[in-house]
Amino acid sequence: MADEWGRVIGGKKCISTSDLCELLGIDKSTLTYWVRDGCPKEEHGWWCLKDILRWRGLVGSGIRTEGQADAVALKEQKLKADTDLKKLAAASAAIKLGELKGKYVSAEETTDTLQRFFIVLKRSLLTLGRRVSVEVASHVDAVTARRIERMVNEVITDGLEQISIDGVYTPPRRSKKKNTS
Repeated sequence: MADEWGRVIGGKKCISTSDLCELLGIDKSTLTYWVRDGCPKEEHGWWCLKDILRWRGLVGSGIRTEGQADAVALKEQKLKADTDLKKLAAASAAIKLGELKGKYVSAEETTDTLQRFFIVLKRSLLTLGRRVSVEVASHVDAVTARRIERMVNEVITDGLEQISIDGVYTPPRRSKKKNTS
């Protein structure tokens, strides 16, 4: 006889494995370990909730002593620790496989490449002020060209210093000049 909540087996109201796991907030692997430890099961995939709650010691005469309750709790802790260990081992194996397949670059290689890149970037940026002043020198007087060079170099040096210290560049805020006309 089937019903909304499950079915009756041997005169007992039973629920499916997925419903039981959802109701008790457990995983199917936990249920497998419970079966090995003597958890009552009516048929393949069907469980009498009343019997399971009694077996777990949550109702009626289930687990009788604190020692038995501690033993069950320790088994659950061991199960969780074993599951966590297996997940970590799988993640570690995936990373090692990625390294072997060349998906990941070593930290040393990345550091060396970035250091070379930033040295070239620094040199290029530090010559920018001189190149700008040479280009504008034909359009403005020498004093203005030097001032432009100095301003460009100050901004570049400030930016490089900020990036080298905390990795973030925040441009300085300029105060707006009020028009006195």
